[in-house]
Amino acid sequence: MRPLQRSGADDSMGSPESNPSDPVHASRPVQRLPIIGQSVATSPAEAVQRAAFEAAEIEVAIERWERKPHQLADAVAELRDSQVIGALIAAPHKERAAAMVDTLSDDARASGAVNLIVRDGERLRGHNTDLDGVRAGLASILPAAPGKAPRHAVLLGAGGGARAVVTVLIGSGIGRLAVFNRHLHKAEALVAHFARSARQTELRALPWHETFIGSELGKANLVINASGIGVEEGETPIPADLLPADLYLLDLVLNHELTPLMREVRARGGTAANGQGSMLVASGETFRLLTGRAAPDEVLRTALAAELGLPEERLAVVGD
Repeated sequence: MRPLQRSGADDSMGSPESNPSDPVHASRPVQRLPIIGQSVATSPAEAVQRAAFEAAEIEVAIERWERKPHQLADAVAELRDSQVIGALIAAPHKERAAAMVDTLSDDARASGAVNLIVRDGERLRGHNTDLDGVRAGLASILPAAPGKAPRHAVLLGAGGGARAVVTVLIGSGIGRLAVFNRHLHKAEALVAHFARSARQTELRALPWHETFIGSELGKANLVINASGIGVEEGETPIPADLLPADLYLLDLVLNHELTPLMREVRARGGTAANGQGSMLVASGETFRLLTGRAAPDEVLRTALAAELGLPEERLAVVGD
């Protein structure tokens, strides 16, 4: 077993009382969890996993691996090292990584993307816990009564998170889903991926233009914003005058308690949630898959609130 590489690794998880020269400590090498992305910075996903490992007293070194697409295959191959427990997969690698593991969970296979790889012996298994988050987020805003579920939805965005949304909505039996993206070819590629599995759903990729968005919103009663627009203060992906009344909105923005889009939807009698509850559910499932233990939910919540700079009591959770 080769020693832990210090370059690029974050070893702050270790106990301050640990002595590397102690034989007991030396026999328990720190496990490694890379975050693989093209431009990797400190993220809420890292912060909450770090807090969960610390609470569970599991020594894990979270490492940030910046890799370009042509370097991804070599990075995934490194995950077979016995000290590695898995990896968190960040943009833009979620789709490519799905083809580089040995097995896929049902959710990862259906979505064609992975955000988590877990090492099991010499084999790598891909998961997509984004779907767990999306399911929970939608359940928190949609009516539970039979026959009340939306039949027509609008999705903004076509990245890895959007794939999770499409997978969940197709599985729920949505009748029509219109996908908008700034670059139409990406929306078209997303729709093409789901062509076979969406036989019961009318799935369309449309140009990001107010005329088309307004037309779809005139028929839809559910909107999911997975575009990233709204992260910057004051941004909104949809002009207020296009929004109908009584809309359901899942805005997957994390860093604002209330986005402008959420505010406008609620002003028109709609129901809206941000992405914080979804992120906590996805993070809890990620921890469970990596460790085999139930996630410390309150620890995750506290860590996310601290990372976002929000009072914990104002942080959204599923069921709020």
